[in-house]
Amino acid sequence: MKRLSDNFLTMLLPLTVVAATAFGLVAVVAFRMEATTAAFVFTALSIVGWIGLVIEFFLLYDIIIDKWLSKDRSVLTASWFVVSLLLAFILTPDKHLDWSTVIVMASLFAVLFLLPYIIGMAYGKRIKSWLFQWWNRIVPDKRQVSDRQAEKQIEAALSTPTPPVSMKQEDEIRHYDNLISQVQPELIKKLPEALQTNDALFLLVLFREDGYLDADFQPLMKKEDDEINRTLYAYIANAMCAALKIRKGKWVIFGKFWPLNNGAQLASNLKAASKDNPSDHQRHISKLLRKATRLRPRLDTYDLEEFKKL
Repeated sequence: MKRLSDNFLTMLLPLTVVAATAFGLVAVVAFRMEATTAAFVFTALSIVGWIGLVIEFFLLYDIIIDKWLSKDRSVLTASWFVVSLLLAFILTPDKHLDWSTVIVMASLFAVLFLLPYIIGMAYGKRIKSWLFQWWNRIVPDKRQVSDRQAEKQIEAALSTPTPPVSMKQEDEIRHYDNLISQVQPELIKKLPEALQTNDALFLLVLFREDGYLDADFQPLMKKEDDEINRTLYAYIANAMCAALKIRKGKWVIFGKFWPLNNGAQLASNLKAASKDNPSDHQRHISKLLRKATRLRPRLDTYDLEEFKKL
């Protein structure tokens, strides 16, 4: 049986919450009106809805960990969870110690906590796009001009011709092994554990030598003074994880390391936008990855093929 797409499941989440909550509230009303048969029917439908919601959460586990519970959102999530509990308790009428009060309180909590969070996850991209359009109409386009100038600077740096390399493959391997051996142990200890392997250091050194990373393996190309070109480095992080077979928690790793917030969304947006017209950055990174797999064939994983073929 073909698995439902993640996008479809994400869109289905808010509808599932609304349906389960509505059925639960109708069941409470039916019980209080002593319509027992209808009450049990709506209770059963509500339970099915909540079970479906739990299943959807399990199917979207990776997305929830990478995007919903990322470093920049964890405190906000915990705070809103506590506030939602307090509001649900305050807004619940007839606070008696019975099952109907529990159902009403749980339903209110779902509306206050889960529904806004899920809607933000499912439709956040569209909402953010609409807000940006609204903001750009109000604020002068000075920032946009500076962004375009910065993009030109990055493209100029990327297109700078590099001197031809006449080294044999064995010499190239020794060259990069020598560069890896020169990385200070203190710097290696600062790296995330998943990036402390020899293969991970090789990729970091490779991107550093090509001008993408600085001496501390931090992003070198920036749009502005305190903002990295997040989309570009989300793409690089995704490619590195594909080569290193890091699938779960990869955005948590790079969210702390570079830092790179909302990496999954940025990488997905770039993939969709450049499906038929890859950027110069992507073509250049593709060449680097082909070089990496030539020097270290074990990095040539199935997931990396989409990055190498550009």
